[in-house]
Amino acid sequence: MRRDHVVCKDRQRAAVSLMMRKYLFFLWCGAVIAPAFAVERPSDLPHPRLLFPSASEAGVKKNIASDALAGALHRNILDRADAVLTARTCRFEKSDGRRLLPESRLALHHILHTAWAWRMTREQRYFDRTIKEMDAASAMPSWNPDHFLDTAEMSAAMAIGYDWLYQDLSTALREKYASQIEHKGLRALTTHRWPWWTQPTNNWSQVCGAGMSFAAIAIDEVQPGLCADVLKASRRLVDDSLRFYQPDGAYPEGPDYWHYGSNFHIMHLAAVDVIFGKQAVPAIWQRSAEFMIHLKGPSGVPFNFADGGLRGGYVTPAQSWIAAQFPDSMLPTWVRQDLSASLPQKKAADGPSDHRFHPLHLLWWPRDSDMGGSSPTFARFGGEQEIAFARTSWQPDAAWLAIKGGTGAASHGHLDAGSFVYEAAGVRWFCDLGKEDYNLPGYFGKQRWEYFRLNNRSHNTLVIGDALQAAVHPGATVTPWTKQDQSVACTINLQPMYARQCSTLLRHALFDTSSGRVDLRDEIDGAVAPVRWAVVTDASVSISGDEVELRKEGKTLKLRRMDQSGGAWQEFSLAPPTAVEHANKGFRMVGFVAPATPHLELNVRWELKL
Repeated sequence: MRRDHVVCKDRQRAAVSLMMRKYLFFLWCGAVIAPAFAVERPSDLPHPRLLFPSASEAGVKKNIASDALAGALHRNILDRADAVLTARTCRFEKSDGRRLLPESRLALHHILHTAWAWRMTREQRYFDRTIKEMDAASAMPSWNPDHFLDTAEMSAAMAIGYDWLYQDLSTALREKYASQIEHKGLRALTTHRWPWWTQPTNNWSQVCGAGMSFAAIAIDEVQPGLCADVLKASRRLVDDSLRFYQPDGAYPEGPDYWHYGSNFHIMHLAAVDVIFGKQAVPAIWQRSAEFMIHLKGPSGVPFNFADGGLRGGYVTPAQSWIAAQFPDSMLPTWVRQDLSASLPQKKAADGPSDHRFHPLHLLWWPRDSDMGGSSPTFARFGGEQEIAFARTSWQPDAAWLAIKGGTGAASHGHLDAGSFVYEAAGVRWFCDLGKEDYNLPGYFGKQRWEYFRLNNRSHNTLVIGDALQAAVHPGATVTPWTKQDQSVACTINLQPMYARQCSTLLRHALFDTSSGRVDLRDEIDGAVAPVRWAVVTDASVSISGDEVELRKEGKTLKLRRMDQSGGAWQEFSLAPPTAVEHANKGFRMVGFVAPATPHLELNVRWELKL
């Protein structure tokens, strides 16, 4: 075959491919997602119009002056902005070979902080530093649309900078930045591979939808037709993503992705409210904020399921926004308390990723509440990843149990149905190891369950004959708590996850609401192989007969077998099968293997040794 014929064929394929991508893009923007919003255009409003119109400045400054916590937060934001003055700008660098995302987040952090400082102080150094960051982003050959989160976050950063500085930008800079937002942001939708996230699937839909809506709002007068189509599509996409929180507020992708998806989701809602008028706030947002409160242990570390990191919790502006929408709830009190406690940790030198939205707290400031009473100490949340929580109190030394059902088939899910974490006396006794390296081969594909941290062999749940749980829908269900004297009880039906390994598997949790003692009882019928019961801890382990003592920070937790099903306590290896995985140093696993019988009952009690 002649070379020119091959080139011609390649060009034809490329043209067809481009036409198909453009067709799919316009399909997303038009026929499939064609809500008719009879509203005014963003360009009918003057800049700044994204989140923070000029008319809102007086109210923000009043809160800063009259509310001590708001004032402390504002000083913290200015400290961070000052640190940005001498920090490097974003650059076109894919540190992991695939993602520009850390650089997009750096840009968003820098622009949001310095543009905020400019608007609050009118000090030229903040204006100049914002321009410097935007110039660095503009100099990039692209914003990496092959990993569209990168494009979405950079588009949001540039849109905020362009909009908030618009009145003081030269005509040349306005044209330059608008062109960058259009071509590297909005039009990137037509030139990269099929955007799967344009159907509400996971946090990508929230982040990418919001990022594109910010770009469209910012430059609406420059490309009115394109921006109108994108904004309509983004509104439908983000609105449809509210289903992630159904039926009662739990977010299936865990605490880290709650912050990620929810902050972009709420940024979009707040931006749309400015343009089209305030919309009614669904009550499910209140329940989701309550979910995040229950999800965090007394130590401040959340239950880090679903690719979550084992680290301290933090407060993000999404929580402030929700608290401000429900002023007659306990949420303002809880958010303000948590924000006050975490402020000393939010120094200017902190990494930008977690705190890049930090100034938005002051836009959605939850005023102090005089609500009395206290929140319930036990709760259960349904949905794709059902979870139950119980604690003895809301004090830092309380005992706390978080136990889940759900499925590995959820986005970012692990094979961890039945797993739990536990704290008492300020110590996390049972841990979840968290996520593995996202860049490992097949991490989000066929090899996912081969990685040790992602399967049930590394979680505080059962392993039958060394087999994996099934990743199926529907997953394991969790019953609501029922009161029993001084205890509460719930049951997790794990049988769907072990359908080929046993005929019945129920895990019953009994939590003493006074002492924090837990009885965990498993009923298993028809197990085809021996059953391993195990927990992960970073405490020291001492085994003596039917008892195990865990020691940490001068405190002791005692585990005791309450059944007679056989199998001695022992330590199991946490070494992964490959050298490229985390070595899990500092952690150990303790448990036992019970022989298979037609009906097997395992019962372990744990409580603090006083």
